[in-house]
This record gives sequence, structure tokens and C-alpha cells, in this order.
Amino acid sequence: FGIPLNETDRLRVNLDFKQTEIKITPYSSDEVKGFITDNGSKFMVVPLSIGWSHDSRNRAIFTSSGGLHRFSALAPSPGLALQYYKLSYRALYYFPLADDLTLSLTGSLGYGDTYGSSKTFPFFENFFAGGVNSVRGFQDNTLGPRDSNNDPLGGKSKLVGSAEVYFPIPFMEDLDSMRLSAFIDAGNAYATSVSLSGVKYSAGLAAEWLSPFGAITISYAIPFNRSEEHTSELQSHL
Repeated sequence: FGIPLNETDRLRVNLDFKQTEIKITPYSSDEVKGFITDNGSKFMVVPLSIGWSHDSRNRAIFTSSGGLHRFSALAPSPGLALQYYKLSYRALYYFPLADDLTLSLTGSLGYGDTYGSSKTFPFFENFFAGGVNSVRGFQDNTLGPRDSNNDPLGGKSKLVGSAEVYFPIPFMEDLDSMRLSAFIDAGNAYATSVSLSGVKYSAGLAAEWLSPFGAITISYAIPFNRSEEHTSELQSHL
């Protein structure tokens, strides 16, 4: 249910019913096997989430001023097999520096943990970082903790931030359906709490096109402190 409070604020309440069954294979990680040992392999949860958003952007696509705040809190009903909670917050600001020059600052924070009798945070509710809409230049969801098979596992918390400057295509300033940007991204996912010592960085260029099928962004980023399994320089998304 979405409830508009005024022109810029909106409250949202969501109730889900989830039935989950985990099946392991000979290749399943130790973390998955350990979670099943401690909690079982079948779960029924009824998570309730409450969210608030404040959107003062002048437009949703090719924004040049205003900002966006989003906060959400989620927790399943007490007394069921899994008792945990997740908190998420995202802030996005646009500052017009000149007629055709806009600075964008973005930050995203997530944290989760258990409560009650539960001791292990569900691995399938972990936060992930890296890739499109996160830290570009790194493969999607590859940053942060890894399991016993060296595959991305995600973590109970994440911190991602970005600074980006948008500008028109040189010698094509009258083209309103495309623009370029230069950006710096930073962030990571963490097993427990956020730590700035583990932040990964990247920088690059991006192009946005308002196509007949929707907004398309293509970015090229170079990671600064990478591992080989993380990188993927050319990325695009709709």
C-alpha cells in the first residue's frame, strides 16, 4: 500500500508471505551447510516492511536539481523460524553548477541482523555491492565476503557512494536526449558492520540516452584497488 502524504513524501507498507526451501548439492558452500545445520532447510516467514520516501527532483529522468531520500525497515513476524530485520537508506542529490552542468551525490547504506532466538542471519537476505547501480568497474555483486568456494556471499551490511558530474556532448549541446558524465564510485559489503578500511574505488565515464525504449546508460570504469575476480569495465543498464 502506498500512501501519499504530500507532493514530495510517500509512505509505503508491504506485507509478504514467503515459503523457502534450501536444497544442497555436493558443491554447496560450508556457509550454506552450516546455516541448514543451525536453522533447518524449510522456512515460512511473513515479513512486514515500512518505507518512507521524499522526492524533490525536478524530473525523474535527466534530473538536474532536487533530491531523493528513501528509508525502509523490514522484519518477519515474531515467533516464526527466522527472526531478523533489515534497514536500508538511500540519499541522492543533484546540484546545478551551470546551465548544462550538474553534480550528483549518492549514498546507500544497508544493515541487517537477527533478534529473538535466531543466531544466524539468513545468507539469502545478505546485501551485495559491485556492478551497475553500485560500484561500477567491478562485476555485479562480487564485492565483500566470499564463501568457502570463493563465490560472493554478501554481508549483513553495505555502504556505497558516488559522485558524478553530468555534461552535454561536446559540439552537440542542443541534443536533449543524451548526456555524458564523469564519476567516482566507492563502497563494499561487509560480514558484520561497515568499515571504511575495506572500501573499493573506481572512476570512469558514462553516457545516458533517453531512447524510445526508456533511459539507457553505458559506463566505462577503471577500478583502483581490485582483485582479478571483481573486474568488469564496460557495463550498461536500462
